[in-house]
Amino acid sequence: MSIVDKYAIREMNEKSVLRSIIQEESISRADIAKLLNLNKTSVSSIVGDLLERDLIIEIGSGQSSGGRKPTILTFNKKAGLSLSFDIGPHNITSILTYLDGEFVADKYTSIQHLCAETILETLKKDIEGYVHNLKPSTYGIVGICIGIHGIVNENKVIFSPFYSFDQIDLKTELEAMFGIPVLLENEANLAALGEHQHTTPKTNLISVSVKHGIGAGTIANGNLHTGTSGHSGEIGHLITVIDGHQCPCGNQGCLELYASEYHILQGYKEASNLESVSFTKFKKDYFSNNPEAKKWMAQFVQYMAIAVNNLITTFNPEVIIINSRFTNQIDDITDQIKEKITYKGKGKTVIKASTLDREATLLGGAHLNTTQFLGI
Repeated sequence: MSIVDKYAIREMNEKSVLRSIIQEESISRADIAKLLNLNKTSVSSIVGDLLERDLIIEIGSGQSSGGRKPTILTFNKKAGLSLSFDIGPHNITSILTYLDGEFVADKYTSIQHLCAETILETLKKDIEGYVHNLKPSTYGIVGICIGIHGIVNENKVIFSPFYSFDQIDLKTELEAMFGIPVLLENEANLAALGEHQHTTPKTNLISVSVKHGIGAGTIANGNLHTGTSGHSGEIGHLITVIDGHQCPCGNQGCLELYASEYHILQGYKEASNLESVSFTKFKKDYFSNNPEAKKWMAQFVQYMAIAVNNLITTFNPEVIIINSRFTNQIDDITDQIKEKITYKGKGKTVIKASTLDREATLLGGAHLNTTQFLGI
């Protein structure tokens, strides 16, 4: 066996050991050896290296089976921190977490016009604020993940109907400024990762993100599916109305022009002759049985039922999670959507509202940062 092969096997075994410690939460060296079918000497050597690098820690003794009590190991979630952003059309939300997603700090920044000229300076200011107030850790911020409302491929923005970031290389610019690895990913894909890590053990799920636009993140057999060039999950641009409204994507009659939060609220505002409308105002009017609010909510339910039906017939997932303030904050809306789906083949697919709400994308970004840092 060549030296290169030995190093490759060692690296593979090290990742397996670290992954097992993270998954089991607390485990002994002997149990790792049994679980992975590795000899105890190799496991002890790998564990020694991981301890030295502060990626794992010893937390006491376990139950003895007759001999000396085993030492229990666990992942050192505070060895580093993760910073993730969700860049909406008019605002930026961000969260700083430990490596396991535990909350440390967050920030909300409102911006009237996001563009290539303003985004870098805004992100630079926000990141500097986090860096200057960091909690002590071995590795500091291990990664910055940016959720984009649009198509992302290989860490580059390909298209967004909301901002022109395709004109700037955010990853290269930010890495040059801070020396921290930067990842870009579609916000709905990150939301799916967040849901998978924090709310459901199911390995085949779809998270439908309904905000200013509509997107879907897909977890297939435990892995994020992004398609050939990052276009997977763009369900907001499914043509729902023939010869319908013109969409910035080039199509007419796209789903998000009829069912996104933005278009529902805008439609309600115009129909009610209001100068402005907030989600809070709309929700209050809906609960007050305002006929116009009821009408626009019925439109949301109708088109979301069509979207969910099509996802079931195409992917047959175990779970579909709808992440919208309409479903997350108004209890009966998800049930109304389910009642509209009459497809006999929907089987055991569970349809439910998100419990993470707008944190799903940020937690997905935190998870992606951690897995990239650890290489697992």
